[in-house]
Amino acid sequence: MSENCRFKSVEEIFEGRLRGNQLMLSGKGLSFEEARLLWQAPKMMEISWLDLDDNNLGDLGVQELVECAFLENIQYLNLNQNHVSDEGLKFLAKAKHLDKLKRLHLKGNPIQGEGVTALFNSQTLESLSTFQINDGWTCKKREGWRYKPQT
Repeated sequence: MSENCRFKSVEEIFEGRLRGNQLMLSGKGLSFEEARLLWQAPKMMEISWLDLDDNNLGDLGVQELVECAFLENIQYLNLNQNHVSDEGLKFLAKAKHLDKLKRLHLKGNPIQGEGVTALFNSQTLESLSTFQINDGWTCKKREGWRYKPQT
């Protein structure tokens, strides 16, 4: 772990941010290195709502997130404003441990399109029924994927 990490233990990350089965980490500036503390914590098995909005995970952080077996109960995942590109979405599309994921938020990320196609075609995210890409772009699964621009 680099010297730039503000959190030295997972308990410091959880402190005051855990509400039942919800972990609220919005705006904490978590790097992928700090997030590794979460991915190594068995306590993550209790979490079904994971809010990581406005952090610095990037594609590498998403790659490590999807490899975490402790996230098998996640149903809601907020990755808004995390510097996640299409490459990160491709990692998500192959996630083995997020089979209960129903809702995914991706607003404010540099997504071009290939990653969205990967999510549409994912063989592992069977429960994913809604994801938001950008303001006004909500995709819903109803006999195939469709998006409905919001006005």
